Amino acid sequence: MYKQILIGTDGSADARLAEEAALALAGSSPGCRLAGCHVYAAKLHRTRFEEMEPGLPPHYQEEERLDRLRDTHDDLISNGMQMISDAYLRSLAGEAGTRGVAFEALTPEGRNYVELLRSMQGLPADLAILGAQGQGAVEESLLGSVTERVLLAPASADVMVVRAPWMADGRPVIVGVDGSPESYAALARGVEIAGAFGAPLIAAAVYDPFFHTGVFRTIADALPEEQQRRFNFAAQEQLHDAIIDRGLEELYREGLARAEVYARDRGMAIETVVLKGKVYTELQRFAAAEQASLLVMGRWGLHRGSEAVIGANALNAARIGMGNVLIVAPPAEPVAAPAAVRIAEELPLSWTPEAETALEQVPSFARPMARRLIEATAREQGRSAVTPQEVAAAAALHGRGPPASPDLPTTSAEAEVVALRKRKLLAPGFHRHIARSRLLGTTVQVGDQVLVYDVAETVPDGPVRVTERTRLDFR
Repeated sequence: MYKQILIGTDGSADARLAEEAALALAGSSPGCRLAGCHVYAAKLHRTRFEEMEPGLPPHYQEEERLDRLRDTHDDLISNGMQMISDAYLRSLAGEAGTRGVAFEALTPEGRNYVELLRSMQGLPADLAILGAQGQGAVEESLLGSVTERVLLAPASADVMVVRAPWMADGRPVIVGVDGSPESYAALARGVEIAGAFGAPLIAAAVYDPFFHTGVFRTIADALPEEQQRRFNFAAQEQLHDAIIDRGLEELYREGLARAEVYARDRGMAIETVVLKGKVYTELQRFAAAEQASLLVMGRWGLHRGSEAVIGANALNAARIGMGNVLIVAPPAEPVAAPAAVRIAEELPLSWTPEAETALEQVPSFARPMARRLIEATAREQGRSAVTPQEVAAAAALHGRGPPASPDLPTTSAEAEVVALRKRKLLAPGFHRHIARSRLLGTTVQVGDQVLVYDVAETVPDGPVRVTERTRLDFR
């Protein structure tokens, strides 16, 4: 699993949790070596002492007396800090010996994160384990500056951020999978760790069906009416909802199906789940709800930028998490993902020539996702071929042709008030804006669901039709 692990320690509460994780992982990796590292900054204290010298009382300004003070300070600081470093590492070395883990103590002098990075490169380490916060922990922060700077540096090693006990019984390992090579590298690590500790394994994929709709409405509100008509926001929004979002979900499900094959080929049972929302927040919420022992993510995902040293989702998951997070570096040899997975209901359908022609009505950038959506709908209806009728139904959903089917009766009374109660406590505020656009022109009644809201009350009693004059009451 791992060959060389570096554990950074400073005697803090999170560092002690990190030590236990390091000992457990090293003990589960045959032949693995463990290096304990504590960095002390004697030269920094010497520099600060010299800066303070001009402010000392006059009788301390004599050069001979200053030299004695400097020597005394250097002896106390250097020797004292070395003794502290040795003390931090002594118990760790003893525990490593008890468990039969090869151990090396490192006590470099210098800037904390700089020396940690140098130690990682010098060993070289394939895993660095750090407590989320150290001795300088403050309540307002969930991630200490040393750990964050290590994450923000170019690294060829995995980095684990520890803030919770290691591998509590029955708690799962959760891996974020988005179909990128880096996510399959994370999956490979997750399979190894879950297998070594007998933990359940869950692969989770997250896509955001809400963001673009909110952006559409914001742009629409900013443009003049004539330009709004030219852009056809209603059609674009329906296209996004009906085709792009559904297509994205199918793509992520396919990535999870590949993950399932990968894990089971290695004798590991795995569960899969698709989540909706912001990637790092939804993964952390899911990990908290499942009381996960570990959340594993690739250092980058599908949208890696060439300038970035770490992806935003990986970094933010490490920042905001309440549990342990493992950020996996891309391996020298990419993990080979299973070939495209096709389960029975995903077998290709035949398309009539007329259906292929009708598909040309869909914008080219959305055509592949439209094809997937149309085929999925056809399978649900038990069809063996796609005809122009299926394409027309999909086209109608994004404003190209008559509706495939009526919404709700339009003879309902006009709604004066529709009260909406939030089902997800932490749902983003922009959902309100999206909900307004979704409701306008539709007929609703108590119990209906709109995004993350339930219709709690209508005036008059429903079913009622939502118009521009309807007041929406968000609760």
